[in-house]
Parts: sequence; structure tokens; C-alpha cells
Amino acid sequence: MPELPEVEYTARQLQASIVGATIREAQVFWERIIAHPLPEDFCAQVSGRTIEGVRRRGKFLLLDLSGEGLLISHRRMTGNFLLLEPGWTLDTSLRERDVQAWSTRGPSFTLKADSSQAYSSEMNYCRVCFILEDGRNLLFTDPRKFGRVSLWQRSQEEEALRGLGPEPLSEAFSIEGLAQALAHRRSPIKQVLLDQTVIAGVGNIYADEALFHARIHPRRAANSLTSQEIASLHEAVVSVLLKGIEHGGTSFSSYRDLWGEAGDNYNHVHVYKQAGKPCTRCGTLIERIVVAQRSTHFCPVCQVLTQE
Repeated sequence: MPELPEVEYTARQLQASIVGATIREAQVFWERIIAHPLPEDFCAQVSGRTIEGVRRRGKFLLLDLSGEGLLISHRRMTGNFLLLEPGWTLDTSLRERDVQAWSTRGPSFTLKADSSQAYSSEMNYCRVCFILEDGRNLLFTDPRKFGRVSLWQRSQEEEALRGLGPEPLSEAFSIEGLAQALAHRRSPIKQVLLDQTVIAGVGNIYADEALFHARIHPRRAANSLTSQEIASLHEAVVSVLLKGIEHGGTSFSSYRDLWGEAGDNYNHVHVYKQAGKPCTRCGTLIERIVVAQRSTHFCPVCQVLTQE
């Protein structure tokens, strides 16, 4: 699932690419992808709106639209945004030719023969297409169909994103606040880090990396951490997230950026999906366990499970 760095990286690309563009129309090819309002209302209400800004909140991508509109997307497991330059033609003929194939794949895109652009498999499984007035197409693709897109008024932002914890790259995320959040939680610290009400945007990848950075075993009870360990964990969360953004996010499966390119951060992780490989600090083989039903990676020497 794309986490904070992946969403932030895409948000920055969108901010540089589509702010000021107007949505001519939206076409929805998998109705359940639209969480609010009804798909037909979504298409009618988003048409004609100008994109005034792009933001991120936790793992959510936010597009501020004219008329105080707010487009919110959660990419879940396999959702991606892709931007196609002018020249592509949307082809929905599969819908009439093969209903079963259409329900799985969706539309295809064709390009005039003299163009230098090439078709990419990343365009497959388009669930929503925003057709811009300047001829570009902004696609939301999602092979597994778990992602969601919704349209709200900006005044409803708090309601739409209710329950999210502090942004870890903002002043709202403090050592003192983190200590208070952990004080009465006996759950494993790895599980607590994944709780979006505690820290917004941290998922499996960056929780593993932050715990390694802070030398904390993922099964430690959250309320057993010392003041020094909490300070180290706070610094580690911020550090691994910033590094993830710097390297364009982590692509180990389906995540791609706005241009269909894989992020490079997978080449910079220390423990995530590195089971059986030597620790970059001490050389001990990285181990894999399961915490809160999530695959978890750590160094048994650098991250000792101390007595509580």
C-alpha cells in the first residue's frame, strides 16, 4: 500500500503539473471506486472545476477544486495516478465486445502513430479518467479495485478525514505527543505505529525502517519505551519518511509515480523485505516475524527484545 512518502511524492508531481488545469469531464469505469457521492453525481459535480491545489493528509491525496470542492483519493493496495500528455484517445470498445474482460481490465488508450510516446502497461486497469481541457488525461488505475475516490466540499474535510492522527512531518508531531500516545498502550510498538490515529501516513514499510533506525524491537510493548527510546523513535519516523520522499517512494510491487516510474527507495531500505540478508550495521541476518498480522522485519542483534 502506498504510504506517506509515495503519496507525498505524487502530490508534489501533481502540484507541479496540473494546478490551474480544468477538468472537462470525468468518466468512471468501476462505480464502487467512488465513495462519495453517487458516481453519476460525482461526474456531474467534478466537471468544469479547476484544480487549484494539491495536498496530502496521511495516506490521502487531496485536490482543491474551484467552487470550494475537495477531491480525496485513498490508493489502498494498488491504486496509482498517471498523467497522459495530449494525443491519447480513450477506447471503451471492450465494454461491448467482452463484458467479463471489461469488468476486470477496463478501457485502453490509443495514440496517433507519429507520436514519440509509447503505450505502457501502467495504463491498464483504469477505473476513473479525468479528461482535462488542455487534452491531457489524469488516470486513476487500480488492478485490485480497493482504492477510493470521493468529492466533498472543503468545509467537510475534517468530517471526510475524521480520526487521523498528527502529520509526522509537521509540528503537530512532537516527542511529547508521541509519549502521551504510547503511555497507556501495551500493544506491540509495531502495531501502534500502524494505527493511523496515532501517526497519520506510516505503514508497514516505514514502521519497520523506523524501528530499525531507533534500535527498537517491533514486539516491545509501546508503553515500555523509555523517554530516550521515544525520542529516538520520533527522530527515526521523520528521518525514514523524508528519505522515502527523497528517493521517490518505495516500489516493491505496484506503486508507480505520476509518469509510471518506480520509486528508488527500495534500494535504500535496511530491513523491509530483507529477511536472510546481512544487517547493514552488524552483519547479522535480518529476520521476519508476524506482528498484528503484518509481515515484520528486524535485526535480532540491533533490535533486542528487552525484558519489560
